[in-house]
Amino acid sequence: MTDTQKLFQEKFSKLHPQFEYVLSPLTYIKIGGPAEVFLDLTTREDIIEVIQFCHQHKLKLTVLSGASNVLISSEGLRGIVIRTANEKYGFNPNKIGEKTLISVGAGFKTALFVRQTIDDGFGGLEYFLGVPGRLGGAIYNNAHYLSDLIGKHIHRVEVVSRAGEVRWLTQKECQFDYDTSVFQKTDDVILQAEFTLLPGNKEKSMELVKEATLYRAKTQPIGEPSSGCYFRNTVNTPLLKDRFVQFAERRECPSAFLIDQAGLKGTRAGDIEVSQKHAAFFVNKGQGTSQQVLELAQIVRDRVKQEFGVELQEEVFYLK
Repeated sequence: MTDTQKLFQEKFSKLHPQFEYVLSPLTYIKIGGPAEVFLDLTTREDIIEVIQFCHQHKLKLTVLSGASNVLISSEGLRGIVIRTANEKYGFNPNKIGEKTLISVGAGFKTALFVRQTIDDGFGGLEYFLGVPGRLGGAIYNNAHYLSDLIGKHIHRVEVVSRAGEVRWLTQKECQFDYDTSVFQKTDDVILQAEFTLLPGNKEKSMELVKEATLYRAKTQPIGEPSSGCYFRNTVNTPLLKDRFVQFAERRECPSAFLIDQAGLKGTRAGDIEVSQKHAAFFVNKGQGTSQQVLELAQIVRDRVKQEFGVELQEEVFYLK
């Protein structure tokens, strides 16, 4: 046992810490080495206590949510790895106009949360039923379906800082924008959120769910191990607008389109491949490694920059 493992065995035996726990089965791309210490934390209070303890003892801490939009090093992660799995769900008696406030833990699976709101008679989140992972990650990334951002449905978010301070942030303070939020700058850990939702119609909601599901099935490599879109859409440039007039009025140009136009579909580095179905997705065709993902990403970045003069930026977070 390492010193860190002994420390956690003594302090948090009730939380059943696991040592040298292989992380790849938790991730959507099925890549990731062992965590020195891993804890699956199911309550808000346990998350806060562990974070405060790590800060007090100056221990490296990595926080996972659904592990759908991350690439974990095949060499593994030293220090403490926690997964936020708190799934508390409830209604706030206060309302904002006609909107109901719904509180939900960061560990609630995004798709199940959306389905729960539909079953409870609310609308607005239907398009997010197909978003993978858990709500903590969806909020951290400000998950989107086309132009609909999950952040616009949020009233406030409760966080705990790496120093252990707990507070609520308003929607404005969350600084939601396309594929980003303030949490990517502060590294606060999301504990729970309050959503504002209007009454809905279950039948109409399920029609919207079906529409989004069919669109994803048609355009994305559903069922293959992947971390989703590896690259963000790129800011449009005069050169891109002149060359691809269909995107001339858009703020961004789709990264998948540029990768496809560069002839990169099917390109591989070991067992990692640029999806034949959606060029912004990297899929694990077997025993892919994190190094192979990074190698393929560099190939794609270099080719797109050579062809179109733009530098693609990662949407997936690399943890090492």
